[in-house]
Amino acid sequence: CIRDSYGTQSQKQTYLPKMVGGDCIGAVAMTEPGTGSDLQGVRTSAKRDGDDYVINGSKTFITNGQHCDLIIVVARTNLDVPGAKGTTLFMVDSDAPGFQRGRNLEKIGLHASDTSELFFEDVRVPASAILGELDCGFAVLMGELQRERLALAIGAVAAAEGILKSTIEYTCLLYTSPSPRDGLLS
Repeated sequence: CIRDSYGTQSQKQTYLPKMVGGDCIGAVAMTEPGTGSDLQGVRTSAKRDGDDYVINGSKTFITNGQHCDLIIVVARTNLDVPGAKGTTLFMVDSDAPGFQRGRNLEKIGLHASDTSELFFEDVRVPASAILGELDCGFAVLMGELQRERLALAIGAVAAAEGILKSTIEYTCLLYTSPSPRDGLLS
């Protein structure tokens, strides 16, 4: 998430060594209750207060939400412009006062990865917690989400190929191995 073009030197020095070493788990908090993944409909807000921003809102279906140490939060910072133009990304430490983890949500698959609700109530972060530029979060997300979607699609195709191969091998076994089922298969 913290690429050269987005993160400051200080952000990279603070978080990247911990993330690479496995001491910091990250999460990206985009999806909200009632708006789904419509990033132009984000209602979580971050209002300027002196040198800080105060974040209020809730997120849902957040991967790593139960275990994360760092959350990249999508929040509206400018309500005077259309949705996409007034969105900013903030780096929030999970020990920040006002941050709370919600339920670990049930899902059909991918049980090794938690999916959670997250709540932000008057979470105060310094302006230096902005990832990228003020009011430019939507553009950053659109660039990075395309890469993530491609990686997920490649994984899905590879899984489907593996399942097809196993199915073909299994059905060939059924037709070539003598068994009590032979009479049922003819």
